Formats: sequence, C-alpha cells, structure tokens
Amino acid sequence: MRIRTEFEADCPPDAAWRALHDPSVATQLYAPLLVMRPETGFPETLGTGVEMRTRLRAFGVLPVGWQLIRITDLPAPTGPAPAGTATAGTAPAAWPRTMRDHGRPLSGPLAVLAEWRHEMTVSRSRASQHRAVWTDELHIGGALAPLFRPVLGLMWRWRGRKLKRLSRDWR
Repeated sequence: MRIRTEFEADCPPDAAWRALHDPSVATQLYAPLLVMRPETGFPETLGTGVEMRTRLRAFGVLPVGWQLIRITDLPAPTGPAPAGTATAGTAPAAWPRTMRDHGRPLSGPLAVLAEWRHEMTVSRSRASQHRAVWTDELHIGGALAPLFRPVLGLMWRWRGRKLKRLSRDWR
C-alpha cells in the first residue's frame, strides 16, 4: 500500500537535498504533534550509514513508540542530461536524488505493520531549475495496513504542507 505526496519547493534542488539531510528539519516536521528524540543524540547530518533509534512522544509527553531510522542515499543517475535541459548532452545528470530510510517502527501502534519503506526524492522542477520537486513516498504492508492507511495518508499530507512551508527558508 503506497502513500505519496509531492510538491514544488520554493528553493533550489541543492538546498532541498541539504535540508533532507538536516536533523533539525526532521525534528521540525512533526513538531509539536510528535517530538522525536534520538537515543544517543542526532548526528551532524542524516546520510548513508546513519542508523539510530528515536523515541516518539505525542506533544512531547505521551510515549508513542520507538522508530529505527536507517539511511541510504541512492546513487544519482549518470549519463547525459535529458534533452531540452540547459546542459543536454554534456553534463552528467545529478537529478533526481533519493534518500531511502530502511528503518521501521520498533514499538507502538505502527510496529504491527509488516512492511515500512520510506523514500524521499528531490528533483528539478520542469518550470524552473531554481525550484525543487519533493516526492515523499511511504510503502506499508501487512494485514493491518488498511487500518493505518487513512491516518498515515492524512499525516503525509500534513507533512508535505509543513515541508513546503519550511522550504521557503532553505535558500
């Protein structure tokens, strides 16, 4: 079962890609509804090889569960830039870029899901090379996934709106 949001960010793709790796952006995403506190502190950046357990608390007080975050930046595509772009046929294509979180809920209500796969992709806007398109996709599975789909769908829409607002400051 797939849950997906996509929006055009008011910042260049490089800025969106940096923000995707910034732990402070990750903490701002759900606040104040959910407060995320890592077991051993946040790393300087969220990139390939980062693995951490975080505690989630509703409004910073009520325990919601533990989440494992395990980051991999997928290789950027290579080869000539697509036709119709300013660098067509000359420069290697650097977009889109995707971060995959191989983590999963460890405890709490979402831990009953058999599948949890989260990918965030940043690409260039077709309208402007100075704007980014952010795609946020979650795949969930298991017998109880249909029960969680509506709530996670709302959460993903809210998350997309919050990211879009935050992107104004990523220039």
